[in-house]
Amino acid sequence: MRLWLSLFFASLLLPLFGAHPAKAQSDSGEDDLSTPRRAIAVFFDAANRGDWRRANQVLNIPRDASKARAEHAAEIAEKLDYVLSRSLSLDLDRLSDDPEGRPEDGKDVERIASLDLHDRSVPLVLTHLQTPSQRWVFSAGTLARVPELYETHGPSPLEARMPRELRREALGMARWQWLGLILAVALAVSFAHLVVFVGYGLGTRIAQRTQVLWDDELVRELRAPSRLLLSVLGFLPLAHVLSLPLRYSTLCLRVVGTLGITAVAWIAIRVVGLVSNVVERRAIGVHSTTYAPQSVRGVQTQVRVLRRVISVALAVCAGAFVLMQFDTVRSIGVSLLASAGVAGVVLGLAAQRTLGSLLAGIQLSITQPIRIGDEVIVEGEFGTIEEITLTYIVLKVWDERRLIVPMNRFFDQPFQNWTKVASGLHGTVMLYTDYALPVDALRAEVDRLLKDDPRWDGRTKAVHVTDARERTLEVRVLVSVATGGQLFDLRASLRERLTAWLVEFDEGRYLPRTRVDEKDDREAKPARKA
Repeated sequence: MRLWLSLFFASLLLPLFGAHPAKAQSDSGEDDLSTPRRAIAVFFDAANRGDWRRANQVLNIPRDASKARAEHAAEIAEKLDYVLSRSLSLDLDRLSDDPEGRPEDGKDVERIASLDLHDRSVPLVLTHLQTPSQRWVFSAGTLARVPELYETHGPSPLEARMPRELRREALGMARWQWLGLILAVALAVSFAHLVVFVGYGLGTRIAQRTQVLWDDELVRELRAPSRLLLSVLGFLPLAHVLSLPLRYSTLCLRVVGTLGITAVAWIAIRVVGLVSNVVERRAIGVHSTTYAPQSVRGVQTQVRVLRRVISVALAVCAGAFVLMQFDTVRSIGVSLLASAGVAGVVLGLAAQRTLGSLLAGIQLSITQPIRIGDEVIVEGEFGTIEEITLTYIVLKVWDERRLIVPMNRFFDQPFQNWTKVASGLHGTVMLYTDYALPVDALRAEVDRLLKDDPRWDGRTKAVHVTDARERTLEVRVLVSVATGGQLFDLRASLRERLTAWLVEFDEGRYLPRTRVDEKDDREAKPARKA
């Protein structure tokens, strides 16, 4: 998770520090202004270095202008750089690298952007000068509007009062803004911690005065996500005061928007979990008077599966809102919508098993062929349903192993559910005895053994002769238990004690035996000799 977050924020920061492929100098060592893209690259490079005389080359003023005019041009260049860097996010790759410029803008003219000025939009235009050399420069009309643009989009009162040293740029932003950004983050986080600390204390005291438990849990569950949300809300006005450049302002809005959406989704998921816990507790409380245990487990199964479904849906929606902040993702979405038929078929085939498992989980929560706590036999293993997710089920086997079973397995193949209707079960113990066994004595012994056995629930107790074979009687002892987990233990214990009773009763004369008639055997011998 941390790796993905690091890659995400790195992808946001990369455009701020990436180098442009535009060529700033020609092979002769002079600045190359032969195309609009290269001219703008030279202007930004000179402005970042504070070399305003060099930046004057990209302004439409004569190179042999007077000193006063050159100083005025340097002031215009500085204001123009401020307006461009703070109010626009120019992508040099979108500018023409053709010496003739873009044909759609007109001959010897290229429109690079536009800015709002009062109630109208003002274009920023480059013009192509043919003499004394081929170069692209800001047009005279654009330079004439720079003072008005600077007055509208210029520095805030706070920035105007900053010392000149702090107004110098580093990585495309003034030094005071870097310091202010760090201070804003610290203040926002401190504000959030303080508000949550006070609110948590008050909320805890109020919740303790009530008899219900959900308000205490609500205060605890909302503590961490509220801290994140309040940090975001506290940072927004502070960032507005800083008057960040457009690209940094856009970056901050994306990061803050991502954190804000995450905080809201986090709160919603916590609330869903809290509601599910309240519903489960109420179901268990009602069980003490009216509900059967199967009904309680049914409610638990429905609530937990639906909680996971809603949590996944909230996480997916939050991720979609985060991605919708980026123009690239929105354009990809439009392209996908244009080919929705093919994309739908491909995604349907690729996610067939995954979607099938999700739908199976929803179907299970409604139809409830199994519930949490049910005792089942799956793949020849006896165990208890311990956990139900959207895609698989955890079966706790009798020897404490965990069997992970795909959700679709319970809908595609048969399985045994010992506690579907009721938890009570019947079990048998088969005995093979001699024909002379007094069955009533056996019934009396079974009564004696079951009387003090806590595993027998008292519902069923029967002894039947179910078969008479050549040499033995088949006797079935039928008993009942309250839960399936006790059935094996009771049957094993009863079989062991009844076998011991047969061995001891009347010196074991009723154990299976083979009889031989000696008289018939003596008469048969002479006949064989003859």
